[in-house]
Amino acid sequence: MANPNAIPMVPAAAAQEKWKTWLQYIIVGALTVFFSYVTLLMYAQGEVLYGSLIMVFTAVFTFIFLSERAYVWRYVFPGLIGVFAFVIFPIMYTLGLTFTNKSNLHLLSFDQAKSYFLDQTYIADGAQSYEIGLYEEGSAYRVVLESEQGTLFITENALPLTHVEPISERLTEIQSEPDLPQAERRATITYRNELDSLQLVLPDGTVLAKSKLREYSQNYPLWTENPDDPHQLTNQKDGTVLNASFEDGFFYDSEGEYYTPGFQVNIGFDNYVRVLTEDGMLAPFLQIFTWTMFFAIFTVVVTFFIGMTLASFVQWEPIKGRGIYQVLLILPYAVPSFILIMIFRALFNQNFGQINYVLELLFNISPEWNSDPNFTRTMILIVNLFLGYPYMFILSLGMLQSIPKDLYEASSLEGAGPLVNFFKITLPLVLRPMLPLMIASFAFNFNNFVLIQLLTRGGPIIIGSNPQAGETDLLVNYAFRLAFMGDTRDFALGATVSTFIFMMVGLFAVAYLKAAKIEVGIKK
Repeated sequence: MANPNAIPMVPAAAAQEKWKTWLQYIIVGALTVFFSYVTLLMYAQGEVLYGSLIMVFTAVFTFIFLSERAYVWRYVFPGLIGVFAFVIFPIMYTLGLTFTNKSNLHLLSFDQAKSYFLDQTYIADGAQSYEIGLYEEGSAYRVVLESEQGTLFITENALPLTHVEPISERLTEIQSEPDLPQAERRATITYRNELDSLQLVLPDGTVLAKSKLREYSQNYPLWTENPDDPHQLTNQKDGTVLNASFEDGFFYDSEGEYYTPGFQVNIGFDNYVRVLTEDGMLAPFLQIFTWTMFFAIFTVVVTFFIGMTLASFVQWEPIKGRGIYQVLLILPYAVPSFILIMIFRALFNQNFGQINYVLELLFNISPEWNSDPNFTRTMILIVNLFLGYPYMFILSLGMLQSIPKDLYEASSLEGAGPLVNFFKITLPLVLRPMLPLMIASFAFNFNNFVLIQLLTRGGPIIIGSNPQAGETDLLVNYAFRLAFMGDTRDFALGATVSTFIFMMVGLFAVAYLKAAKIEVGIKK
């Protein structure tokens, strides 16, 4: 017997008119057809993983929005998709990259890289040449070629010569010049880029390509595939033999020289081994990790005490004009941080900055803020403290409002002074509720990419680091440097460092939750 108190699958308020139901079916059906089409395109492009994900999404989406049994899931489905698309998928994709050799030299698959070589052509010495002529047909052109024997060929279609991608056009033999106005000779210069990317095919199938400013010649494949070994290519021009290496994703000749482009291969844990064992990476990685931890912890602790002290100061009743002080202290928080960073970068310029001018005038010293690692780190800490204390000041100001004044009155009766009140009453009552916000501040400063990138760009460079690493790089800047800077943009290596960042911040958060004994929002 059904329970009369049970919550129905579909709430009564969700009942709707028939035309609305049919409209829902039409919209869901149209979206299902669209997503199915996208799935087919993904499979056609060889993206099996993405195609499978979209297919699963389409099936779940259709079931949830057409089935009454899944009605309640309609409220959480968009949120779940958002979490998967913007949290889970990026993490899994980054983690997957760490097991590959993906870089700017290894962007293609093996088949794509091989096709790149096989598509290359060359013009052999002594090959027959054909003189180019352009004839106007409306706003387009017919291309006419004349062989060394005087035979004429004309393109089957008029070409607008506005293309960017390489195109191919067939030729037809003619007995005499076409009855069309001939374009000026400079037209071949005007359209030289378009003619460079235009292949012409003779009636017998011979492919011609532009060889000189006003000439076409026969094209020959530069590389051919070994029929007995699909991983071996032979150069038709000089006989060079390339063999594919699936250990590092390159084609190598007999002398050990690699040819680009390379191709992606799975290399297992090699990126992790490289970070943790290579001298050129391990020492810089440990140095950057130590600096990152110090930078984040020092910033959080010092900004907290500065913010708390200033908040306690402006709350002291004998002080006049407390509102003005509060506005002035919060002001740096209202100015966009990148503007303040650029101002400080100019102030700390070791050659023309005002700070060095004053220091040299008063104390006859001129610190090398941009070239000495210790001074550079000091500069970063000063700037970050200035940018970070208003946040802690605002939070502390709010926390102090919640402390009962009776506690201070009782303390004063016992003869306690301001310092005793601060350390015995204010700090303990503010610190615990502030801990989650301090954890968030730690995570932010641990990944404070913008400050380092705008202020120092990670410099100066660590001597002996390979790939290059900066003395003031945080781990996130180091990952960016590996992935997007330098001659070899190693995306996989950058993803590996990003994985370490994720694990470190995650472990720190878990340790805090354990220490605070917080589980699923319940405070024990």
